[in-house]
Amino acid sequence: MQKILLINPFHSTKYPQPPLGLAMIGAVLLKNGYDIDVLDLPALGLSEKVISSTVAKEQPDVVGITALTPEIDSAIKTAEIVKASNSDIPVVLGGAHGTILPEETLRNTSAIDVVVRGEGEQTMLELVKVFGANQMSGLKDVSGITYRSGNIIKSNPERMPILDLDSLPYPAFDLLLMDKYRLHPPFGRRSPAMPIITSRGCPYRCIFCSKSVFGRKYCGNSADYVIAEIQLLIEKFGIKEIKFYDDVFTLDKKRIVALCNKMKELGLDIPWTCETRVNLVNSRLLNLMKESGCYMIEYGIESGNQTILNNLRKDITLNQIVDAFKNTKAAGIDTVAYFMIGAPGETPNTIRDTIEFAKKIDPDFVQFSLTTPYPGTDLYDLAVKDGYVPTEWKKYVYADLKSMDYPTFKTATLSPEELRKWNKKAYSSFYFRGAYLWKRIKKLGSITDMKTNVAGLRMLIDLVK
Repeated sequence: MQKILLINPFHSTKYPQPPLGLAMIGAVLLKNGYDIDVLDLPALGLSEKVISSTVAKEQPDVVGITALTPEIDSAIKTAEIVKASNSDIPVVLGGAHGTILPEETLRNTSAIDVVVRGEGEQTMLELVKVFGANQMSGLKDVSGITYRSGNIIKSNPERMPILDLDSLPYPAFDLLLMDKYRLHPPFGRRSPAMPIITSRGCPYRCIFCSKSVFGRKYCGNSADYVIAEIQLLIEKFGIKEIKFYDDVFTLDKKRIVALCNKMKELGLDIPWTCETRVNLVNSRLLNLMKESGCYMIEYGIESGNQTILNNLRKDITLNQIVDAFKNTKAAGIDTVAYFMIGAPGETPNTIRDTIEFAKKIDPDFVQFSLTTPYPGTDLYDLAVKDGYVPTEWKKYVYADLKSMDYPTFKTATLSPEELRKWNKKAYSSFYFRGAYLWKRIKKLGSITDMKTNVAGLRMLIDLVK
């Protein structure tokens, strides 16, 4: 039996999240009779130093590594350690960064043999069969990969996306460190909590978002499938809260209505949160979501200026935003508003518009991010066209506003230094208002609420000091 080791590469975080992609791939491989283990370095709080001993102990036949852009340097280091431990082990990289820049990734290191582009479940299954047969010529027949053949890098045709998500097994939660994961404040009213993903793809065209892995075609699990997954998490793992990680959770309103009704019928006492768009909710849906346990919704707003929204191709209006927040509050659901500072066309006046608009819609929590040109986005292409040269990929982490190396989008009128000052001002202007502070005090209902707000306050102080 082949042994497959799946690795979530190291990155420092106080709030480790489960590598659900690896858990999905692991589930498919387990179903097909392979011996699978997951090494989740962020959850363990361990650096790459443990990889050599793990490889020596487990002696895997294949190693798979996942990486977003901020983790690609760590993923490459991980691959190099694996190869140094045993050069005969095939190393496969998956995830968003490799999907977007497969050839560059392979050129940057000889330690990665194959890059999986897009969804990984079926591709990884075919790859381990090729490796097990020791017939490397079979790589030419695996769709959705880029690989090295001698000194030549080859890319096979794209793989068709999986449209029947119910045909997939549930993520292999048994392979994960379920007691190590923590939701980022302000989420996590009950512990332990667990994120799940119930759909793939997003049809919208925002210029700052990459659709490299799942594409623009939307498909979702049925309500019955999702309910069974939630019941599994409750009954087997003691999960007490769910966070839906879907990009556009309420795109298929009929599906969400069916899901909420089933949660109510079964009496599932589990609070949950989600992220969606302001043009994909209405009063009736929001009220049903509240009745079934939804206590908070994250909305991507981005700007309080319509011209900037149009530049970002958000395909929403300020009036839609106002209505969505009014209706969400009326349903008794808390809100999180995500804004970005430094979009194309941004000026001091448009930033002022955003700050004042944030106060107008008055979300319970707000985040102001610096606009970042991630690879695989139209924003990145625009930045490159304007002469932008990428920095080290590991700097693509929204963590430190004081860092002068953070890869912000270069606007025509505002320097990166000015954008950081405006970002801090936005936070201070919104959060340090008497009316807001009083609202937070009035909403404190438990010790957990107190701890969440204290954690958020500490993060805020660190951002603006």
